[in-house]
Amino acid sequence: MMITRESDYAVRMIRALKDGEQLTIGQICQKEQVPRQFAYKILKKLEKAGLVLIRRGAGGGCNLGQSLDVLTLLDVIRATDEEFFLNPCLREGYRCEYADGSGHNCTVHCELARVQAILERELKHRTLAELFC
Repeated sequence: MMITRESDYAVRMIRALKDGEQLTIGQICQKEQVPRQFAYKILKKLEKAGLVLIRRGAGGGCNLGQSLDVLTLLDVIRATDEEFFLNPCLREGYRCEYADGSGHNCTVHCELARVQAILERELKHRTLAELFC
């Protein structure tokens, strides 16, 4: 697992909107050097997650949908990357061929789950307002 380019662009697009002004997609792309062909897809995901508001038509543009005081890197990553796991075995319902017959996961799964929890805790440790200061 790694943070995808899409998530990286999404964080930068949120950063472009940090001052509260409404920006067009062109302005966001120029400000944060995000390729326009990715921007539409990413903005739709951010809108669906409630992180961005999109106004269409003349005078339209994008604004933040939530305060940077509550948003974290984990929020943005989860909005763009549906699956953010170190290993597929961490998905709910995954059936491990190495699990013992009593329903317990293997020791590798247990360690990866521990590391996943630490990673998620760190990604939500600070708000975007703190990061974008």
